[in-house]
Amino acid sequence: MNDGSAMPYRRTRRFLGGLSDRLVRLLFCIRYTGLEHIPDRGPVILVANHTSMLDMFAIHGRVGPWIHWVAKKELFRSRVLARLLLRLGCIPVDRDKADLAAARGIMAVLRQGGIVGMFPQGTRVRPDQIDQVRPRSGAVHFALRTGAPLLPVAIRGRFRLFSRVQVIFGQPFVLEGGPAPALGNGELHRLSLQVMQRIYDLADGGQL
Repeated sequence: MNDGSAMPYRRTRRFLGGLSDRLVRLLFCIRYTGLEHIPDRGPVILVANHTSMLDMFAIHGRVGPWIHWVAKKELFRSRVLARLLLRLGCIPVDRDKADLAAARGIMAVLRQGGIVGMFPQGTRVRPDQIDQVRPRSGAVHFALRTGAPLLPVAIRGRFRLFSRVQVIFGQPFVLEGGPAPALGNGELHRLSLQVMQRIYDLADGGQL
């Protein structure tokens, strides 16, 4: 398997990936832990809590294989931004309905041994809003469908200029359950809550 980088725009991605890594390390005091848990190839589904638009850049700087982030379709309304996001390998998704095009894109990356990045909460969430936001089941669905392990990542702290932020990589794990199509919404939701609990357990064990 390869890491999914044998796709178009490798040069653009390499440049922007290096640039974003330097910028976040310059503007914020980021501490990375658990780097030994990052696989050198996929298929892997990276799942993280979502605190800021900067989350993906902070994560990207320490993951070797390219991450193909699943992003809400609203971000693609601007032609310029849409072109950039597509060059970066982002996969647009309609959060309000079953999106077959997004599903095909995710499956294609995983089949090529790539890494798909998802924020199961689907939106930015403050620590005091955790219990108010229902996680979406997309990551669980594709993990069960493909057998790809989930790589949990916790982001602790707030992205303020020169503030301390910790990015914690947990051990990859494989979900145990039946085939995704055979599971009801209730079971998918239960598994999604378990995934988010793993992420927040990582955050609770971190130190700024």
